[in-house]
Amino acid sequence: MIFNKVAHNYALALSQVSGLNLEQAEEDLHAIRDALRADEKFSIFVQSPGLGTAVKRKAFVAALEGKVQKAVLSLCLILIERRRMRILPEIFVSFRHIVDEILGRTYVDVLIAKNLNTEAAPLDDAMKQAILDKIEKNRAAFGLHATKKLNYTMSVKVNPELLAGISVRVADYIFDGTVARNLIHWHDVAAVHPFDVSKAFSE
Repeated sequence: MIFNKVAHNYALALSQVSGLNLEQAEEDLHAIRDALRADEKFSIFVQSPGLGTAVKRKAFVAALEGKVQKAVLSLCLILIERRRMRILPEIFVSFRHIVDEILGRTYVDVLIAKNLNTEAAPLDDAMKQAILDKIEKNRAAFGLHATKKLNYTMSVKVNPELLAGISVRVADYIFDGTVARNLIHWHDVAAVHPFDVSKAFSE
């Protein structure tokens, strides 16, 4: 994944603040980003070159002090001082990626040809676990860390265009294949990411 280098450096510095609650900081940045997006007047106020940074800093302190972690507020004040608030959305994206890495958060997106369970949950828990077990068993082929504890989050959607197939995305790796109801055999596997995908499905 490609990030704005300046934004990434700010995000990395924030992630290294001693005592920072990473997940709370992520939520704080998310909330500030959404506020900038939703309130046009607020966004203009923050980024207006005609207003002094002291006025903006005072407004931010009044609005956020006690509501977000001190490190997040300090970051915002630095961005205001350096007239870089426009990159806060990119800082948030980069920070989320850094937190994913630190906490081992791994996102698995599954597309299936038809609903195999209920509308609310197209795959049952046993099938989901079978997919995760297959990924866990073959981490290297999915580009995952060999020994780090990973926390998987799976999303499942139905796509009739797949006919009888299944598509599984793990990070930047996408695998397509045919799946039986009990997930005993996956075959016709292809990856859009250049990698020896045969390793992923070897027993």
